[in-house]
Amino acid sequence: MDINFYKEQLQAKEDMLARTTKFLLDTKQSLEKKNTELAQMYKNILDSVNVAERIQKSLLPNAGILKLFFRDAAYKVIQQIGVGGDTIFIKNTSEGIIFGLLDATGHGIPAAMLSISCTFLLRELTSSIEINNPKNLLSLLDYQLQNAFGNEHHSTAQAEGTIFSFSPKTNKLIYSSAKGKAFLSRKSGQVEELPHTRKSIGSSRNLEFENFEIDLRDIDKLLLYSDGLTDQFNNEVGKKFSRTKLKELFQNNLHKEVDEIMTVIEHELNHWKNATKQTDDISFMIIKF
Repeated sequence: MDINFYKEQLQAKEDMLARTTKFLLDTKQSLEKKNTELAQMYKNILDSVNVAERIQKSLLPNAGILKLFFRDAAYKVIQQIGVGGDTIFIKNTSEGIIFGLLDATGHGIPAAMLSISCTFLLRELTSSIEINNPKNLLSLLDYQLQNAFGNEHHSTAQAEGTIFSFSPKTNKLIYSSAKGKAFLSRKSGQVEELPHTRKSIGSSRNLEFENFEIDLRDIDKLLLYSDGLTDQFNNEVGKKFSRTKLKELFQNNLHKEVDEIMTVIEHELNHWKNATKQTDDISFMIIKF
């Protein structure tokens, strides 16, 4: 063949290589630009979540208020992504003190907004209207969720938890629970689970809550917790932390002070999940009577 033919073929391949190289360089630059934009978007989102986290944490109450009424108290809230649906409520009233733990449905910012809404509503109900009946407080929370997010059957926004009321005048501890989780230890050392309504706040129309009364003369400690604690998964063993494990942990450390028990629970939880990511918002509270 004529040498010119090979020259033309070589030139064509060089042109194709040049076009391919340019395409790859343009693609690289485009990807770098997109990566820079995505990194900035991620930073903006992370910054927003960090600010939201500080705001939500600032709304958490001072456990010292509980210590004015009981021998000791402490709590811990560990949201899955910094913000979340778990919250602690503590409010002194003209009759005594209202306190409890709530776990709003979902995760992240939507759950945090619902949790904050529940907190402000409880503050309003216990302050301006001066309601201190736990059953009525849960009923009004349920009413609010049904009105704001409900259909003819149930609310798309729900919450679980327990609200307690204590009056030094009567020395009675009264509570109402919507699928709330709690263990109670008696001075004899016996640990039992508190009964509760088996439906969430907002789960169904015309839901009836019930008040329960606890005689404090025989009570030692109270442990409230959200299901994020007992449902924490361990991928290596394929199991949850479990309610049984938490009950045994509480039982075996009853002789310790509140802060020590809190530390033990958090340590055991971290040891359990190991490299597994946190699967839900986690909160727990211990009160010594």
